[in-house]
Amino acid sequence: MNKKEKHFPKVVVFVIVAIVFVGLIFLVTGKKSTAEKEDTLPTVVIQKPVLQNLVESVVISGYVEAKAMIPVVPLVSGTIMEYPARAGDFVEKDTLLAKIDDEPFRQQVLQAQAAYFAAKSTYDRVASLYKSGATTHQNYDNARAQYDASTAQYDLAKLQMNYTEVKASVSGTILIADQAVGGMASTGSPLAVIADLTNQVVRLKVPEKYFDLFTMERENLVVTVTRPAEKNMYDDAVTSATIENIAPYVSPQSKNFEVVCHLDEPGERFRPGMYVKVQVAYKTHENVYTLPIKSKKMDGSFYIYDDKTETVKFVMPEQTPSDGMNFIVSSDYADSWIVTDGQNFVFDGQKVRLYKDALEEYGMN
Repeated sequence: MNKKEKHFPKVVVFVIVAIVFVGLIFLVTGKKSTAEKEDTLPTVVIQKPVLQNLVESVVISGYVEAKAMIPVVPLVSGTIMEYPARAGDFVEKDTLLAKIDDEPFRQQVLQAQAAYFAAKSTYDRVASLYKSGATTHQNYDNARAQYDASTAQYDLAKLQMNYTEVKASVSGTILIADQAVGGMASTGSPLAVIADLTNQVVRLKVPEKYFDLFTMERENLVVTVTRPAEKNMYDDAVTSATIENIAPYVSPQSKNFEVVCHLDEPGERFRPGMYVKVQVAYKTHENVYTLPIKSKKMDGSFYIYDDKTETVKFVMPEQTPSDGMNFIVSSDYADSWIVTDGQNFVFDGQKVRLYKDALEEYGMN
């Protein structure tokens, strides 16, 4: 056997090994590329339309106000000696809120009292003389004028003395009580502010485009006021409201008009100054199929998922009513799976894969 023939089997073995090695590489890389291709499919979330009532409405933000906030202003000035007023307390009319030092006014009463008795004595004497013809009519008039002036001064001094007790002018809740014993009460500054918390309103600034809706459909509008609560702590506070007044004009500066809504039952959860959302419902659609607005793309279209082909189909529906969160869809789509998330990354006829949570939620796994 020559040298060539001796090495021939080794060459054959080498070629076979090389072919097997290349085949294994191709098999492994082929599987890998297939897996990678599967991983590149866009993931979507789907759901079926929900049968429910949908209410068309306008939602406007505002702040709660007390319909009437009564400042309690002292009618005399002086040092505050007592101050039982506390913010948050409910008080009845004529409840004492503050006591001003009355000593200076007490002295004024004594002075006015002395002048009054002196003038009264003089008047009584002159009047007696005048009746007997022993004095002139002018002397009688002077004595009478002095008596009347001293009487008025005496009455004023007693009235100012009473004003040192500052009392609630109405029944309600004290909103502001920011004075203290030892402070100075002034006739120009309120000692407290009182409001009737059972009489609260929200003043809405409504865009001009809704003017006809509010004025022409006023009797049919349903108003709901919601105070958003802290998540995971309390539920939202909700109450109905009644439209109390609609401004008959639109502000040329803001292009808004004012609507005043009276809270029907504010309860304990609503207070002046709180932020609220006011929903004004004007039309109700009962037992309609709806989808979340997030299902729509910017152009108003959405995608239907075909569970047989695992592909999505592009749909451009007619424009339908919405409540700001959901929109109405045709009953033709009642049993269709609609893409609610991931629709911005797919195209018509594209194969997709479902998000695992969606599979568990809708029982398709």
